[in-house]
Amino acid sequence: MTGPVVAGWDASAEARLALQHAHQRALREDVELRVVIARGDIGRVSVWADEWTRGLAEEWSESARKLLAELGRPESVPDILVGTPAEVLIAESATASCVVVGAGGHGPLFGRLLGSTSQHLTRYATGPLLVVRAGGVATGPVVVGVDGSALSLRALEFAVREGEARGVPVEVLYVPPRLEGWAYFEGATSSELVRELEEHDAEVSQAVSRALAQHPGVPATVRTPGGSAAHELACASANASLVVVGSRGAGGFTGLLLGSVANAVLHRSHCPVAIIH
Repeated sequence: MTGPVVAGWDASAEARLALQHAHQRALREDVELRVVIARGDIGRVSVWADEWTRGLAEEWSESARKLLAELGRPESVPDILVGTPAEVLIAESATASCVVVGAGGHGPLFGRLLGSTSQHLTRYATGPLLVVRAGGVATGPVVVGVDGSALSLRALEFAVREGEARGVPVEVLYVPPRLEGWAYFEGATSSELVRELEEHDAEVSQAVSRALAQHPGVPATVRTPGGSAAHELACASANASLVVVGSRGAGGFTGLLLGSVANAVLHRSHCPVAIIH
């Protein structure tokens, strides 16, 4: 997608970090950088509320323009839009190449805290979402979780492209589903379940190998730890530059609902997280 990189702005420290990341991403991808400010929806309540939110949004816009000037974009002007951050950014995601937000921020009178906004975006955005926080290792690998689902393979492709652009390796994590907990399936014997799990593991391995073969210049490793996907990804994030997951996963017999994993990683990651839709 060649749409703009969209950064959500609320003048918080987290928003500053997000805008810096969005600026670098737009430069790397040679696309437009668009900064949006959601002035909430309480302006519909009264004229006073409308004037107050408009004034605060203008203050936020001025602070964003100062940072944009520092980044070498003095001509850039943020767009002030009516609506909650979630509403505004979900709409923006339809045409953006990536939406970038901070992991936390302001918000009591603007509908929702930005941290909560990221969770709404995880569920309802229609394009890649990058949730930025301080931490991780800038030169660390891009870590991606896969489970064999179509979205997780799209996450893998995104991760490999990120590793290539950043000049860092890619670490693929696949947590194989375990036999324990699946024995309650009516009519399924242990041997049948083992065979299904082994076939699934082989399918995932083949899909990952095919994806990595498309980018032979990107160093990549594949790990199959035995813990939970959320725990393993959170642990790996401590030394990563980015963690990438799909917004939803395979579910079904694999037991890996990557949507729940994505939410857990958002809360526990030590580095920025990309959610692929």
